[in-house]
Amino acid sequence: MGDFVHTVDAKGATSQLNFIAGQESGFWIRARRNHLLAQWFSDLTDEDQQSYVRLLLDADFAKVETREAAAWILTKISNDLMGFGIFLSMDEMHDVAERFRLQAWRERQRS
Repeated sequence: MGDFVHTVDAKGATSQLNFIAGQESGFWIRARRNHLLAQWFSDLTDEDQQSYVRLLLDADFAKVETREAAAWILTKISNDLMGFGIFLSMDEMHDVAERFRLQAWRERQRS
């Protein structure tokens, strides 16, 4: 019976470590995606990249991936682009964000 309990405890600890690693990986990918979005925005508008990066890397938006947080980021960027006369639909914004999310995921896989 003792070996069985030890095995269950070991599997539980492994599951917790995998969960934590997955959460950290998700955070890294979201933060990197936001950084890439900020660079893209700055390239289109000649805005100061550092201040825009700070806004999009705000811990509140990178900590948790929710539809609301993702929608806020894309809406913010879209509205800011409109101020520069660049009009993109939300579908186009989603495509750009997904492209950068995949790029961030590939970078994470290599590290």
